[in-house]
Amino acid sequence: MAKQSLLRFLSDRVDIIIMPRSGASKKIKVTGLALVCFVITWVVFTLGALWVWSRTYDYQVTKADNRLMRVKMQLISDELERGRKYLTLTQTTEQQMRQMLGMPGGKFINLPQALEEKTRKEDERAQRLFSTDLKEFDTEEFEKYIDSMQQNAQERLASFQEIAWYYANRLEDNHSTPSIRPSSARITSGFGYRRDPFGKPTGRMHNGLDFAGKPDSPIVATADGVVRHTGWVNGYGQAVLIDHGLGYSTLYAHATGIKVKAGDVVKRGQQIAFMGTTGRSTGTHVHYEIWKDGRPVNPRNYFK
Repeated sequence: MAKQSLLRFLSDRVDIIIMPRSGASKKIKVTGLALVCFVITWVVFTLGALWVWSRTYDYQVTKADNRLMRVKMQLISDELERGRKYLTLTQTTEQQMRQMLGMPGGKFINLPQALEEKTRKEDERAQRLFSTDLKEFDTEEFEKYIDSMQQNAQERLASFQEIAWYYANRLEDNHSTPSIRPSSARITSGFGYRRDPFGKPTGRMHNGLDFAGKPDSPIVATADGVVRHTGWVNGYGQAVLIDHGLGYSTLYAHATGIKVKAGDVVKRGQQIAFMGTTGRSTGTHVHYEIWKDGRPVNPRNYFK
């Protein structure tokens, strides 16, 4: 019954009368089917227009947000660039103060050069980071760059603490001269030329002593000083570098569980790490070096 009524409505003609305020009225005759099609078309068109409008509105809002975000990112980038320039100025000031006090430049093994190369690469990475589109912005890379700047600032602070330490101890070097063993373990490799432990046919210079012990055996500082660097060093694994003033520096390599950080003031006999086998190592031990005025010296001459 309902189906027949619907078919009758669709086939019947419908009169649409248009009555303007002035002038004659107009009558339009259409079938019910045409009227239904018109209504459906009008509804679809209206919904489509609303969808397009909402998408355009969302696009404009997103575009405005992106512009605001770009301005904020540019401000952050400018602030970071100023901070990096200040760090560069502190490095220049540090070199001037070392020259005035007659201190060595603080260069130690290949570490400063590696850090400078690392800083240069991180600056290039930051420039690429800030020049990318916001849709491709890598927050993890940004956090790494911030962490690297913080580490650089800590190392600059450690250097100034070293200068203060040097000035305070330059008249008496009893506590700043390495004079004890870094570990009570036995010595398994001495200072000087030796055969390569990894089987290469040529010998090589061994700049320190190796103390082999049990895993997690304590490693102690051999003199008072300021921690200059902690972390990974190529070939040395996890390492601790301590400046003692008066030209002395010590290195403790292949460690694990480092207990100090750059800038810390340490005392002779204080535990700084545990013995491990990180880096280029054939077994659990600590590789210990003493540097005097930029050159490695035999650690055996500094303890009984």
